[in-house]
Amino acid sequence: MPRPHAASPDTVLPGTVLLWDADEVADPPAEPCCLAGTAPGDRAVVYRTGPGGGVMALFAFTGPAEPHPGGRHAAGVVVPVGRPVPRAELLADPVLAPVFRHLRGRRRLPPDAARRLVALLAG
Repeated sequence: MPRPHAASPDTVLPGTVLLWDADEVADPPAEPCCLAGTAPGDRAVVYRTGPGGGVMALFAFTGPAEPHPGGRHAAGVVVPVGRPVPRAELLADPVLAPVFRHLRGRRRLPPDAARRLVALLAG
């Protein structure tokens, strides 16, 4: 699996979306579910499901995907964002709406959507 493209020399774009409920956002798992090709250095956006949903954080993977009952998991750390991006704002954006309209499980984040989301998170 190709690695996400960098937005700048020190920024790795997120390549996947992780769906967490409110409890997981409050107390993040150390090894969340991930896609099979996840490797150290990959990034994901953390989308909070339910009321008040939206992109709440980033997740930086520090370990590779390992088999685990029910799928694969990988170690990493949560990277808080300065301003969460609420679901309404994601759905109003023509680049992000197709990604966030019908979320089910983990999914890839296309590079154009990742660049747009990083720009929203930055400011």
